[in-house]
Amino acid sequence: MDGPEATGAAEKGPRGEDREHRLTPLFRPRALALVGASPRAGSVGLAMVETALASGFGGSIYLVNPRYREIAKTPCHGSLSSLPEVPDLVVAGVGGRRVEAVLDEALACGARAMVVFDACHGEDHAGRPILSRLRDKAREADLPVCGGNAMGFFDIAHRCHASFYPAAQLKPGGITLIAHSGSVFTVLALNDPRYRFNLVVSAGQEIGVSVDEYIDFALEQPETRVVALFIEAARNPAGFAAALAKAQRRDIPVVVCKVGRTEESARHVRSHTGAVAGSSAAYDAVLERYGALRVGSLDALMDTALLLSQGRPMEAGGLGVVTDSGGLRELLIDRAAEHGVPFAKLSDKSLTALRHTLPSTLEPSNPLDAAGSIDADFSRPFRDSLKIMAEDPAVGILGFEFDGRDDYFYDPQLAEIAASLPALSAKPCFLYSSFAQANNRALAEGFADAGLPLINGLDNMLAAVEGAAAYRDLRALAAIDDPAPAPPPPDEIEAWRQRLGQGAGLQEADGLSLLQAFGVPAVPHRQAETRDAAIEAAAALGWPVALKAAAPGLDHKTEADGIRLDIADGDGLVRAYDELTRRLGARVLVQAMAPRGTELAFGYLRDPDFGPLVMVGAGGTLIELLGDRVTALAPFGPRRARSLIDRLQLRPMLDGRRGGAAADIDALALALARFSVLCENLAPAMTEMDVNPVIAGPQGCLAVDALVVGNG
Repeated sequence: MDGPEATGAAEKGPRGEDREHRLTPLFRPRALALVGASPRAGSVGLAMVETALASGFGGSIYLVNPRYREIAKTPCHGSLSSLPEVPDLVVAGVGGRRVEAVLDEALACGARAMVVFDACHGEDHAGRPILSRLRDKAREADLPVCGGNAMGFFDIAHRCHASFYPAAQLKPGGITLIAHSGSVFTVLALNDPRYRFNLVVSAGQEIGVSVDEYIDFALEQPETRVVALFIEAARNPAGFAAALAKAQRRDIPVVVCKVGRTEESARHVRSHTGAVAGSSAAYDAVLERYGALRVGSLDALMDTALLLSQGRPMEAGGLGVVTDSGGLRELLIDRAAEHGVPFAKLSDKSLTALRHTLPSTLEPSNPLDAAGSIDADFSRPFRDSLKIMAEDPAVGILGFEFDGRDDYFYDPQLAEIAASLPALSAKPCFLYSSFAQANNRALAEGFADAGLPLINGLDNMLAAVEGAAAYRDLRALAAIDDPAPAPPPPDEIEAWRQRLGQGAGLQEADGLSLLQAFGVPAVPHRQAETRDAAIEAAAALGWPVALKAAAPGLDHKTEADGIRLDIADGDGLVRAYDELTRRLGARVLVQAMAPRGTELAFGYLRDPDFGPLVMVGAGGTLIELLGDRVTALAPFGPRRARSLIDRLQLRPMLDGRRGGAAADIDALALALARFSVLCENLAPAMTEMDVNPVIAGPQGCLAVDALVVGNG
């Protein structure tokens, strides 16, 4: 599933021979043909010709349009079949109703890849949908087709530009950008020279190539240091997961801006888990599993990719920063707290060294204001302070606030100090301006030539640092041997699958028994359908007890006022039983009272694209109110389970409050890991599961309520 393990552009075949990547003809053609070439000023046909000719492409470029003999001083041919050689790549710069004819001709002449700009909406002359016909033909011929509704691509590393936007000015770098949106393709690739790409792809409608294949190809390129994605959806979910897994194995960061967070989140489901999960949560889980980063804006996408493309992975430690302003330093401290970005705690050795190098009016600190008197010695404290911070083991990443402008710079020596930053250590380093609109594009381009990122905007910088630290933590988590707990015997699993497949779900008592079968602790319980049976159950469990209405279909008992707690004796049980059964039916569940603790919830939902998802979050009645939850793909081990728990807002409550005892988090993590094994093994037969609350305390954790929706 994860794809071949190769080190270059060629994959390995079953006998170890080089095997060409499916997308090699698309991005590495020996010859390309531009169909629809035109001399008309302002036309797409002329723009794609000018873009291709200016790219420095080393192969043959053929123009195709039967109306012309020459365009842009280049011969023009009447058809693909009349070309002196078979083009690997055909670029269709024609309208949607003509695309299919170009595709047919490309296949007939033996072309191996194609680019389609037009959106291909509507129908052909016979009333048939154009887009679906193109997809069917591309699939049948196994033809890689970039687009439609796309801007093409820029292969900057190999000077092949199949687009109608000028790109000859782009300098090569280590960022691969893949965007579903054509506007995002142009906005990110063509606006600022500080961002350096090896490959930029406008995926569009994915007629013949899905985004996972672009990722896979990029991972085979030695120039790729980071992959930046702007996606609407993964049309091949299994391939998407496999591509992310391959990136994780190769330690190539993937940064994702996934739009559509609110789509299809309100499915027709019965459990709280289903109501608060959805496709966005599934993507979060997939990205987290394979060590990819999700960001929420184009700025965060590009600045995180820019920082990671430096090729200096962040190791242990926090942020170290040298500034030239006390006020901006205070603003940095405030904003870093909002982002949750920690500053490195400098050693006594570093603080002493800073004290000796700083003017007496400045205090050693991190972040540091190193700006003293404006005199001949002004720049020296900056140089010395950056070196001291770079050598401090607590500093994992080093930043220098650089207040330079293209039209003016108050101290040129600071520019020299900034340029020397990468030589101070192997740690990631960067420059930044606190103002997002700083006039420093030319300066940033010069620093980019030296491999040094310059990020504009304090919040943009902090988001990039946050991403670098998150990628470091995901790498560390992936490196840990953390096997999922063992499941029950196969025959027991099959028995539960059979039960779930026979009906809509399980009664609560059966749901709790299911949890216990997979090693998830559940509160002792007994089901009863008469008053005498309820009293007998309570006596066996031990007073006090809880009594719950358990009529079939009564999913959420709190909303129905169907729970009575702390029943101390038989008289109290009789009163509670009579009152509940009069309203909600004769069947009840008698439970031992769970000890006090922090209430969490476990949940499961089967995502149609990515499979079984596990949720952990705030429990009780707060599950929908707080939105405090994280989601992961099943199954996973206890260490990953603990990392999920550690990300919850309620996490400090598990450490005990006001002298209270701390919860046994190891036991809670093990229970969550075992729950993930349950979900993975029963996913084919189980649609949803809601375990709420799960009470965590010093003696461990106990599941108190379970709703299971089967697939019958």
